[in-house]
Amino acid sequence: MAATTHPETASSIISAVRGRLPELVDKIVARIRNEIPFYASTDLVRADDLRESVRANVDYILDALAGSATANLSAPHATGRSRAAQGAPLAEMLTAYRVGIAEIWSTLVATARGLPGVSADHVIDLADSVFAAQNVYSDAALSAYRDESREVLRTRERERAAMVEVILTGVHTRDARGRTGDADTAQAADTLWEVAQTLRLPLDGAFLVIAAEAHLGHDPLPGVEGALAVADIRSVWRLDAEVCLGILCLPDRSRNEAGLAVLNRRATRRIGASPVFAELRQASWALQLARLALGSHPGTSGVEQFRDSPIDMLVAAAPQAALGTAHAVLGSLLDLPKDELDLLLGTFEVWVRARGSANAAGAALYCHPNTVRYRLRRIEAGTGRTLSSPGDIAELVTAVRAWSELPHP
Repeated sequence: MAATTHPETASSIISAVRGRLPELVDKIVARIRNEIPFYASTDLVRADDLRESVRANVDYILDALAGSATANLSAPHATGRSRAAQGAPLAEMLTAYRVGIAEIWSTLVATARGLPGVSADHVIDLADSVFAAQNVYSDAALSAYRDESREVLRTRERERAAMVEVILTGVHTRDARGRTGDADTAQAADTLWEVAQTLRLPLDGAFLVIAAEAHLGHDPLPGVEGALAVADIRSVWRLDAEVCLGILCLPDRSRNEAGLAVLNRRATRRIGASPVFAELRQASWALQLARLALGSHPGTSGVEQFRDSPIDMLVAAAPQAALGTAHAVLGSLLDLPKDELDLLLGTFEVWVRARGSANAAGAALYCHPNTVRYRLRRIEAGTGRTLSSPGDIAELVTAVRAWSELPHP
């Protein structure tokens, strides 16, 4: 009797294994369920899903071992995409492949021992094919897993961006006449709660809204989410072509400066920040203030925070009217060169904070009190107001705040 060739022997072994295919699939499924935590529950990967995936992969691997001209990689591709979509850890998916290959190899060896005329050399040659198939099929599953993971990530980022948009624009449902009723208010509250839950944000706490200048959709704050997390500050972001918007959740109000410091270190362009606010539903209002802070100092870089004071809030509530008032009150001062105007208005603000003391303002500005008085007289002359009148001082404070806080030509 002529000796069988290696391909003939391999074919006979594989044919015998195919006769026990249901038993082999059951063994692989049982080992995967018992040895790999992700697969232990049927909640994520259903029993029929796992069994069909194992059967298809075993079938294609046996085809490859039998010398199929072209390896069919549809099974590992499908498995890789499915596991990525189901959230399976990559390591555990590859472990499942190793478990399956190990069980296939054990079955091949046991089958070979029961067949006449099979030598050790035949089994060794078959081992080379088995481990080559393992590499090919694991690589195919890995490639498909990564492709699907990128798609899942992009989808989740789009969904997160949409949810951030819901919070920043506010949720309002109105009738045909533009009125919001109690039912609509309840629906808006439910929507906000659902979005906040998804983004893992509380409804009450200490928040900041950030508006950072972007250029052609390039992230102006690379790595900022991780840097803020190190400072125990959670954040969610949405990037557009011209602006990057974010919501920061602070542990408490005292961490405001820490959050701004992180932003300053990461900033590549201008950044506007709202004052700290206490309710997430106020985010759309805070966004207006962050945008005002962003536009108040064009040409600069770093963080500018909108000041949290009653006057500043009134200015922000009616920015166009406030700017008109600033023009009317500041009068001819606005004809001065920018540096000179900034010097006079800055001196006035320091004098106000110093409770009207020229000596204290001079100490803060590192200049003589008479220099402070001279600059204040120039403000009086340019505006027609007198600093001995409380009413005139109130007008000047409002006008100066409007001019410094609001974007203007």
